[in-house]
Amino acid sequence: MRIRALSRLLAAILTLTLIAAACGDDDIDTAPSGAIDDDGDGGGDGTADSEMTDDDMADDGGEHSHDDDTHDDEASDGDMGDDGSHDHGEAVEFAGDVVPTIAIEVEADPASGINVHVTSTDFTVNPEAASTEHVEGEGHYHLYLDGEKVLRFYNDSIHVAGVPEGEVEVTVELSANDHRAYALDGDALRATTTFTVPEHGHDDHSHDIPVAVEWAGDPVSLALAVEVDPKSGWNAFVAVDGMTLSPENVNGDHVAGEGHLQIYANGQKLGRLYGPATHIAALPEGDVEITVVAYTNDHMPYEIDGEPVFAAATVTVAS
Repeated sequence: MRIRALSRLLAAILTLTLIAAACGDDDIDTAPSGAIDDDGDGGGDGTADSEMTDDDMADDGGEHSHDDDTHDDEASDGDMGDDGSHDHGEAVEFAGDVVPTIAIEVEADPASGINVHVTSTDFTVNPEAASTEHVEGEGHYHLYLDGEKVLRFYNDSIHVAGVPEGEVEVTVELSANDHRAYALDGDALRATTTFTVPEHGHDDHSHDIPVAVEWAGDPVSLALAVEVDPKSGWNAFVAVDGMTLSPENVNGDHVAGEGHLQIYANGQKLGRLYGPATHIAALPEGDVEITVVAYTNDHMPYEIDGEPVFAAATVTVAS
């Protein structure tokens, strides 16, 4: 059955302890040299003057292939229906005076998979409140592919790597802080479109190691905080100062000061980030260094005086 096959494939792609596939993205699969804190304490910074304070990551996403960022953590064994689909529990009826709206656009990514862009009105995405009590009009997004829930995400754009070529139904649902779907008169507030993922040609993009681009213009800095999610996994929050995250221009020409982020765990890529917050569903046991690195629109790592523009934080994952 194609849905189940797709679910197994996405679970493999989104398991954060695995290395991203070799053809999955133009960005390099390991953190640029110098972007990993040598002493392992999560401190330091990747720019001359960057302040390091403490990751949809995702899904992708991810953003993430996040990734920004497993089959979604909100689904427990008890949530599985007999047919393998998910019953995500009772929806929460929207009770406000102005009903939120949601629309999505999907485009093929030349490197791998798809980019999903969300437009919503009268809805507040609040990643800091994910997995906490319900607040009317607040929440985040849930992504479904062919009816199967893949991940939650916090940004208006997400990259989803590894989606097989061919027709796929993409759905984004408005979720409350406590992960219940918002509904109006029993109908979930969601947007759905059917998209045909083109065949991926291996000559469409280069797999060479990217050449770093020297940052030009006003100073840039990244700071990263990683917090335990009250339900499962971790939430990563990136403070970006002096750089424009431009998902609409990803894969386009280099524009100084524009780009996106990459997120890594122990030097292995988790995915792209098009916004400042992401959920990480799973990490290996022990001390894990989470790193975010700044990239150009055309997937080249930024650097200042030969050093990557990055921020890092270390989390300890209990057994």
